[in-house]
Amino acid sequence: MPACIRVAEHLAGHDGIITAARAYELGMSVGEVKHRVAVRLWIPHARGVYLSAEHRMTEMARLRIAVATHGGVVDRTAAAWLHGLINDLPDVITLSVPQAVHGTADCAVTTDSKRRTFPSEDVAAVAGIPVTALPLTILQAATELDIDAAVSVMDRALQIKRVTVPALRASLDRNSGAHGMRLARIVLTAAEDDSESEAERLFVRLLKRYGITGWEQQKWLGGHRIDFVWPELGIAVAINGWAFHHQYDRWDNDLRTTNMLVAMGWYPLSFPWKRLRFEEESVMRELVNAIETRQTCQ
Repeated sequence: MPACIRVAEHLAGHDGIITAARAYELGMSVGEVKHRVAVRLWIPHARGVYLSAEHRMTEMARLRIAVATHGGVVDRTAAAWLHGLINDLPDVITLSVPQAVHGTADCAVTTDSKRRTFPSEDVAAVAGIPVTALPLTILQAATELDIDAAVSVMDRALQIKRVTVPALRASLDRNSGAHGMRLARIVLTAAEDDSESEAERLFVRLLKRYGITGWEQQKWLGGHRIDFVWPELGIAVAINGWAFHHQYDRWDNDLRTTNMLVAMGWYPLSFPWKRLRFEEESVMRELVNAIETRQTCQ
């Protein structure tokens, strides 16, 4: 097969990106590569890294340029995009390169490179691009995204069974010393424990800390068990685990319970683990407002 055909096939399968080294491997000469650059058939975006003029600059092309220029492994938010966990590729491509790599290369694509390596179990390939494996990518997302997005990413991956809690834990243990894993550890611990029980214990601690009294726990109303009630005020509080809709049946039952409480004249509130853990003042303010409102109406 002629070199030009092999090169064309490579470009078609790699979003129009090719390196000089790969072109030589496919049979092109130095002169042929220089000629294609000189006549603008190949547009340089880094030293020895080109985009074919017949291809447009796509997000995958940007990613390939960054990897071809710096080497290493796509990680963090760029890895989350490559795995399909988030919708938009970040403007800055996140990579990890080996400690032995020295210096930086000029590149038209903005990158954020960290010097670190990963255990082999935590490296995969997507479309031929080296990337952190899905469990580690999900954990790293918690270090880069806000808490809402981090919980949503992990929740969704668990719901559709792309990853398991044990796989996440194993990856976290292998990378326990990595920078920024504190939030990932908090989110994962809630996911693997009986998070509703932990959330309820946390809520009790908050009630005691803020001096809120008059509540009872685990009471039955209209055939539904309610996590917390203020019977004299007609306030009912549901405490949910770390995920939003981790189990559809539970979500559907929660809606039915809320409708039943409203029909009975109760004031229903619902707080997820995430808000209890990271927005305690806001949660307590909502509860106190509800208590004061119901007291005023009596």
